[in-house]
Amino acid sequence: DVRQEVAAVASVYGDDCHVVCGFPPHVVVHVRPRTADDSSQQFVELFLGIKASSQYPKEPPHVYAVESKGLDENRQTYLVSSIQNKAKELSCYPMLVTLCEEAVEILSNMNHPAGDCPLCLYPLVQEDKDGSALPFMKLMSCYHCFHSDCIMRWWEWLQNDDTDSKKSSTAVTTEAQLSITM
Repeated sequence: DVRQEVAAVASVYGDDCHVVCGFPPHVVVHVRPRTADDSSQQFVELFLGIKASSQYPKEPPHVYAVESKGLDENRQTYLVSSIQNKAKELSCYPMLVTLCEEAVEILSNMNHPAGDCPLCLYPLVQEDKDGSALPFMKLMSCYHCFHSDCIMRWWEWLQNDDTDSKKSSTAVTTEAQLSITM
């Protein structure tokens, strides 16, 4: 029964599953890569929408991305089309949990930062001359990644600029006070 399958998805994913409609099934599942729940090692995530018609499972459901973090447009398109293709393969069979698990597997394989460091504009996972990857860091809330050296240099610049601003502000204030007293 389709309603039992929707209940199974809700049971497996708990708070990470939002049942929009029980029949025809429509769920949104918060999917994360397998990293033993270590969020510092999660560089991608996806809210996966699966919406079926009343003909489900004879007719595969529509799969779509509601929201994602850490995935550029190409990787998000690849993930959604892969899940949609899996749905076509499994046509006529209950597949909601399988589609969610497929998404977890694909995200686990994509669990690395993509693109360039926003500060230096060089690739994040570019290998240096000795063959090892350059270290990078992730901002926890937004999943933006930076080369570690770049973010540290930016932070030091910001601290120095703030100190310089305070010094010049103090100098201007002192000059203004001296000119008023004269």
